[in-house]
Amino acid sequence: MNIVIFKIKNFILFSIIIVLFIGCGPEEHQPVAKCLNFGVSNVRRNLHLILSVSVARPPLEGVDSQTVKLLRLPSETQVPGTIYYSNDRIILIPDNPLNESTQYRFEINEGISDVSGKQMDPIYQEFTTGDIFQVYYVDVLRNYSYSPAEVYSIGIYFSEGANTSHLIFGEGNITVYDENNMAQFFNVAYYDDVALAVLNFDYPLEMDKLYILRIGPYIYSNLDGEMLDGDRDNQVSDMEAFEMRFKYSDDMGAGIDILDSITFAQPYNESISRCFLWEFD
Repeated sequence: MNIVIFKIKNFILFSIIIVLFIGCGPEEHQPVAKCLNFGVSNVRRNLHLILSVSVARPPLEGVDSQTVKLLRLPSETQVPGTIYYSNDRIILIPDNPLNESTQYRFEINEGISDVSGKQMDPIYQEFTTGDIFQVYYVDVLRNYSYSPAEVYSIGIYFSEGANTSHLIFGEGNITVYDENNMAQFFNVAYYDDVALAVLNFDYPLEMDKLYILRIGPYIYSNLDGEMLDGDRDNQVSDMEAFEMRFKYSDDMGAGIDILDSITFAQPYNESISRCFLWEFD
């Protein structure tokens, strides 16, 4: 009898220690917002708005047009679009490109929870769209079926939709040369909903080799016909191209290494785990 009582006491004591040091767990299972794939100014008009979330007990429930909203300010008019949850991401795809030079607010409201009923805290972010047709971001797209992951493609994100008739290899359009001035030919796949042009090469680009990418200026917006502001100085009359020298390494978590003073290929600070690039998979 004493042995049974001793074991019960030890079990109770052990349980109390676990609760004191580890906790009962309601907080650690609450869904947590990690990062958004857009900044606060000069935001692209063709955009899938994505919030990366950490969900201990997936999936999320209650993700709909009442809990996830994009409002045009100052009228607070709700922007129509498709809303869904997938792979720890809350995604809002506007039905049409956003207006230029316009302020918006992206909201996550009360009513979203995981399967255990733990609520996600509301958040919001206001931002303003840009008004000039520019190259917004450039990055390598790796082929993860190979080891090391080789680069057969380069992704070019524009600030708004591009006229595809000028997305070709050619001076004044798009060119890629290596350090020996050898042209790297490609074909282009274009995705208008996110204004992404993907340059697909027949052969992989070589690691740690210098490449020169030039884009424009003879590329035009498919929204208003505006010429590309290649050097991102907010004017097109100078007819300058976007130019960037880059290398890439075998680090699968890294993108392009910019090798000169040009920094406008990265218009805002990278978010956690480069999640701002998750707008297109």
